[in-house]
Amino acid sequence: MSPRRAIEPAIFLAAYVFLDQISFIHSISHLSITPWNPPAGLAMAFLLIRGVRWTPLVFMASLLADFLIRTPTTTILPAFLTAATIAGFYGLLVHILRRPLGLDISLHRLRDVLLLNVGAAFASLAVAVLYVGTFVWFGQLDPARFTAATTRFWIGDMIGIAVMTPLLLVAYRFVPRWPSPRRLAEAALQGLTIVAMVWLVFGFRAADEFRLFYLLFLPMIWASVRFGLDGAVLANLATQGALIIAIQSVGHESTTVTAFQLLMLVLALASLALGAAVAEGRRTAAALQARQVELAHISRLSLAGEMAAALAHELNQPLMATMAFARAAQRLLDNNPEDSTKARAAMGRAVDEAQRAGDIVKSLRQFIGQDRLTREMVPPARLIADALALVAPEAKRLGIRLAANPDKSAPDLAVDRVQVQQVLVNLIHNALDAMVKADSVDPSVTVSAESESSAIVFEVADGGPGIAPDIGERLFEPFNTSKATGMGLGLSICRTLVEAHGGTIWLERTGPTGTSFRFRLPFDPTEKD
Repeated sequence: MSPRRAIEPAIFLAAYVFLDQISFIHSISHLSITPWNPPAGLAMAFLLIRGVRWTPLVFMASLLADFLIRTPTTTILPAFLTAATIAGFYGLLVHILRRPLGLDISLHRLRDVLLLNVGAAFASLAVAVLYVGTFVWFGQLDPARFTAATTRFWIGDMIGIAVMTPLLLVAYRFVPRWPSPRRLAEAALQGLTIVAMVWLVFGFRAADEFRLFYLLFLPMIWASVRFGLDGAVLANLATQGALIIAIQSVGHESTTVTAFQLLMLVLALASLALGAAVAEGRRTAAALQARQVELAHISRLSLAGEMAAALAHELNQPLMATMAFARAAQRLLDNNPEDSTKARAAMGRAVDEAQRAGDIVKSLRQFIGQDRLTREMVPPARLIADALALVAPEAKRLGIRLAANPDKSAPDLAVDRVQVQQVLVNLIHNALDAMVKADSVDPSVTVSAESESSAIVFEVADGGPGIAPDIGERLFEPFNTSKATGMGLGLSICRTLVEAHGGTIWLERTGPTGTSFRFRLPFDPTEKD
């Protein structure tokens, strides 16, 4: 265990007791029944990050806080039972959220924020009922106060979770970077606005604070819309802190404080939902824009086939001229070997025309991006999934089933994601074309990836009629095709892109039962097959 992991339990215990101490206000019968309970939020965040195996530490923290803060009213058996209730139910909630429901603790989706808060509402209600019921059972709390105490405890735990848990989860994934002065100034202005709104709500003693509470929604909406979930969690913390300070300064009764906390709970949940929705919308827009860029790049690559006709026309002239000048030089040398001046001039013209043909080919190679690799670490499964997503509409139209069989344990590859996707897309398109010709009951194309010692091998297999032997001998050469409308550049481009990554591509098998292409991409970008 690393030193950092070793001191985490001690830090958690100290933070739990500290938060319990500063939030121990307006309690009922000197028990931990308060309108704000941030330790519950800390416990939830800790279990979500570190796992339910740390549930016993939450039990110890609750027990320790009771004996250190509420010594006069703490008795051993109720303290053990209530600590077990808190740890058990929140540990169970975390288990349900992480396993069956698949909560992402980064809270990148609105779904995750809603799952967290809805689950917390039910779990904290169960904890509140059992916690208060335990002290009623042992005679430490008047049964007549059961409903009021349960309500206060539930609101306290819920507001503690709504404010603290998202804040800590966002802080856990936070990547330190200094914000721009403009954003920093805007965040500071939002903080000042929150303070000003709290002062307006509580500053006029003659006014009804409940009627003015809606003013607090304004800075919360501002922060959530401008900064997403990050802004929402910080605004919630600032508002809750300012609200508690104002309530304590004014000296409201406990019932009034509980009512304010219920309003604050609604405000916090609304800002979290808005912030999560805004953040998710921005990520979706960014992903859509990135996909559009990728599709534009892929479209450029696909256009290479359509360019072939024009390319053939452009190459035909310099190649024919080269042949003509070479033959002219040959005739001049045959007729007059002593005079090589004209022959040299003809050969020079032939070289010029050959150079022009080379320039045309070079421009095409630059167009398809061979010399511009933008490498990133990508899981092989994602490469396959993205490629299948691009061809799925066409496969559905043709009635062909697509299947993926990636090795999910395979390590990531350092590749140009768009170019490798284009290789897969080209191979899948060829497979779809082959399947259209095949008389198959259940036509399908399978894309798989398996890990080797130093590389990942991708395979695209179909159940088509196979490749003709005369085509197979020149399979990866440009302008080699069996399609009436094809230009024969697809596999040539695939080979170019694979070799640019240090890999190789080959025909694995072909026959009446189908065709399989494979290509190998090394883990080490400097490795050459």
